[in-house]
Amino acid sequence: METTPNVNQEFDSTNIFVFFIRWWKHLAILCFAAALMGAIFSSPMFITPLYESTVLMFPAKSTSLSRAVFGTNVDFLEYGDVDDAERLLQVLGSTAVRDRVVELFDLYDHYEIPEDSKYRNTTLRRIYGSNVSARRTPYGAVEVRVRDRDPEMAANMANVIAALADTIQNDIRQQRALLAYQVAKQRHDNIIYEIGVTEDSLRVIMQKGIYEYEAQAEMLTQQLAIDLSRGNTQGIRAIEKQLEVIQQYGGSFMTQKAHLEQVSRTLHGVQRIMQEARADLDNFVSFKFLIDDAFVAERKVYPVRWLIVFMATFAAAFMGVVVLMTYENLQKKGLLPLK
Repeated sequence: METTPNVNQEFDSTNIFVFFIRWWKHLAILCFAAALMGAIFSSPMFITPLYESTVLMFPAKSTSLSRAVFGTNVDFLEYGDVDDAERLLQVLGSTAVRDRVVELFDLYDHYEIPEDSKYRNTTLRRIYGSNVSARRTPYGAVEVRVRDRDPEMAANMANVIAALADTIQNDIRQQRALLAYQVAKQRHDNIIYEIGVTEDSLRVIMQKGIYEYEAQAEMLTQQLAIDLSRGNTQGIRAIEKQLEVIQQYGGSFMTQKAHLEQVSRTLHGVQRIMQEARADLDNFVSFKFLIDDAFVAERKVYPVRWLIVFMATFAAAFMGVVVLMTYENLQKKGLLPLK
């Protein structure tokens, strides 16, 4: 009858307590050496410490200043929703923001990227992407984090990136507002010219003696009836002459007058569009509510030296135990000489 091999026959150190008593000096030396090496290799001599600064903001409702000012039932002070937060994140992570930050802080030189590097731009994007991040918090705010070896640089970069979010969006809005203003201005000038031509035509007609077609026609008709009843031949002839002028130019007078009224109403609408476009063009609008500015960090966030030392010590202890137990097992099997 077969019997299950006893673990005690395989190892003479199955008692873990006895095992550690036997090898504690070796393990202690190994752990100490690992902790020492971890402390050394996690020091600033080998790993550049990084400091982190954070900016916290809420997105504002995406709307134009003109709509809020000129009364279209828009709350200009309303907090933005998820779409506004995502739009703000896209702007913060855009190439336009990154390029301006690179230029303002001379990041090629700060990150020590050689000018003759074959992948200079790729290296910059990689370092920038690892040091600068933006995310949406569970409460709907947007958080910008910047890490750098210089704590003052990290704080300044975070604040500048937050400010550039407004600058970039205002540049985009103002480009569109400028186009709208130019189109409206051209339309405005055309309407002003058209009004001038219409007024000149009316002025010529009015010089013929027509000022108010319907009132004049009614008044002359009444006067003609009176003169006819009185037999006033001279008055009848004068009134008939005025009626001929009204009959000849009255239609043109009515047409030009109606056209002038219509164009004037159109001019009012175009002037309103110009005012709205000008308001968006001339004013700087913030698309965020800044909650916390970035400040200069006093403690580094990377590397976490205690964690590195702990992991190095734990890994060394674990590997030491595995190696020693394997060593004893091989000795038991006679593959290694006994001491």
